[in-house]
Amino acid sequence: MEPVTDADLLVALPEDLAAFEGFYRRYVRRVTAFAAQRCSTAEDVADVVGQTFLRLIDAARRYDPVLGPPAPFVLGIAANVLRDTRRRAARDRALVAKLAGRDLLDADDVERIETAMDAMRTLRGIGPALDAVPSGEQEMLRRVADGRSPAEAAEELGISPGAGRVRLTRARRRIRQHVVPHTNQE
Repeated sequence: MEPVTDADLLVALPEDLAAFEGFYRRYVRRVTAFAAQRCSTAEDVADVVGQTFLRLIDAARRYDPVLGPPAPFVLGIAANVLRDTRRRAARDRALVAKLAGRDLLDADDVERIETAMDAMRTLRGIGPALDAVPSGEQEMLRRVADGRSPAEAAEELGISPGAGRVRLTRARRRIRQHVVPHTNQE
């Protein structure tokens, strides 16, 4: 039996698991060295090596031994993997930079979220205390707890934003009087 060449293994690689294993064993060090010279972390090297051999399974069908030996073909795939990895990393960095320079929430969003959180904290475990709150104030409190801004809740109730804030403040005060023990501080 004559020795199997790298080209023979590469040609057989897509259909023959033994050919893939043999080719991998012959080229994994070369591909690893190629990646190690160009990558900054061991994880990146491992990614490039793994992706190279995955791509090689499909690319082996296009290999023509007449055009040259397998090594440049395999290292060309590794170079393409490395290029794609760098492009992806550059796109990720650009996206992070773009998002970092932008306020994801405006002041109204922050106020609405904080008001909703405050209202939800107030509503937890206060069933009996909530019964002591007049219905108009309860409705205001519930709408804000559902995520609406005080202005939005007031508009839905058909009252001015100022009246809505007053109702919300009164509702909170009434509930605190029932939930929080009275102190002589004011």
